[in-house]
Amino acid sequence: MDSTAEELRHQWANPSDILSLLLLIGGDIVQKAIAQLVGYRIRLPGPANRNISISITPVAFSFGWVAYAFLSLLSAIGEMKLMPATDYSCLVVNCSNGFTRENKSWVLGRLLRDHANAYPVDPRLEEDGGRAESLRIDIFHLKPPTGPDPDFVWWSGWFIIVVQIAIAVVPWVRFGDWGIFLVTLSGSVFTIITCAMSQWTEEKWAGRKLGGEKVTCLTRGNGHQHIMVFIGSRGCWDLETLATGISTPRPETRWLFGLLAILWTLLLITVSGLTENSWFLIGIGGLGMLQNAFAAGVSRAPGASDIHLATFPRPSTIIGKRKGYTDDPDANVNLEDALRDLADVKAWAPPDVQRAVADTGQAPQMPRWLDTMAVEDGLPAWLDPIKPEVDGGINSELRSSSLHSVGSTYGHDTTENDQRKVITYGEGVHGALIGLEKWVPTAGLAMVQIFFPTGLKYNDESVQGNKHKKFWKRAYHTKSIRKRAEEKRRAEERVAGATQYLC
Repeated sequence: MDSTAEELRHQWANPSDILSLLLLIGGDIVQKAIAQLVGYRIRLPGPANRNISISITPVAFSFGWVAYAFLSLLSAIGEMKLMPATDYSCLVVNCSNGFTRENKSWVLGRLLRDHANAYPVDPRLEEDGGRAESLRIDIFHLKPPTGPDPDFVWWSGWFIIVVQIAIAVVPWVRFGDWGIFLVTLSGSVFTIITCAMSQWTEEKWAGRKLGGEKVTCLTRGNGHQHIMVFIGSRGCWDLETLATGISTPRPETRWLFGLLAILWTLLLITVSGLTENSWFLIGIGGLGMLQNAFAAGVSRAPGASDIHLATFPRPSTIIGKRKGYTDDPDANVNLEDALRDLADVKAWAPPDVQRAVADTGQAPQMPRWLDTMAVEDGLPAWLDPIKPEVDGGINSELRSSSLHSVGSTYGHDTTENDQRKVITYGEGVHGALIGLEKWVPTAGLAMVQIFFPTGLKYNDESVQGNKHKKFWKRAYHTKSIRKRAEEKRRAEERVAGATQYLC
């Protein structure tokens, strides 16, 4: 008993033999922490270095770095990728044509995750104390990228690194043990070098910039409760290419990670040789691991990932609420009447503007109702939007004067808790999507295909070649008959097989 107690006392007094083991855990957390924080760059001073910048990333030295060094070496040798796969699956939809892409971007996955966490949808019935919400749509203007914004998470990383070095100085000053300071300083330098590789930022933002206006939606699809709508313009990120973009691996990545793996191995051997003041190193590594976990998992503002947004003021948010409504007796519409309702818009925005001006001799004026969205200004009744609410319930007429505030709203980054948000409530999911279509044409149409799939239906635009169109038209028109016949054939085949087996 005395020997056991003595062993435990000695172990807890100076647990040096487990330090080398601790350095081998948590490699995946380190990778996600880098993915979250990497991207901020500083330019070197002097006119000759005007176009030279260095990426600095405050990921603290922790127990997981040795494990990550070998994981990254394996990745660099194999697929040559540094960024982790997105941990929040979602879809990116081009609202011009309804084309849907599965998101592969870490940035876009975290963007939707953090937005959903910031604005939870409450589906509980009102009589149960809930808000009876079924869908939330938030609309934004994309702004050109200017680099990630340093936030609390970014600055706290540097603070932790400074604290770690300060802790490492203590045993050197008090006991003359400079080994812990050497390990901490070396580990911090290795982390900074690892994160400074250009391939990190090239993979994180592997998309192109837009050459014109484009509307894109980000959502998890049918069964989920959030849609983010982005109205992009020239110079903004093309979210479609960002979702699936693949960067070209840099040739120096392999040998740099090979060199770093050797250095981390030497550091691991050095740690194994430290037999005194182990608690200082455990505290340093534990503090770094907490910082890594915090950076890897915490929600951040979009600007921290170089996604700069401005609220769309007409309206900025559309929420579908489950409530009863009076339905129309039939679903018949006169599509020619709908076209006539938009005759003034068609004249103002024809397919060929130059030809229209040449034919008429002058450029037509924009219909006033496009600006005011008011029926009294000529807005067709079927496009009349639900009156929005501003600042939690104050009605807004959304007249022209309020809409011209787009410029001032566009001038600041915002996505969260903006007091100027204009909110519209629709009747369920369909009501919210109808509201979206009224304010952002084609966005609602694109989302209807996601949340209410049309099933097996012929779409002429998706088929090329008349030969193929003829087949698919016949196939769609006769699908029910052929499906029933094939199911019956398989059933009889199974019966015949069972009978033959019994015989």
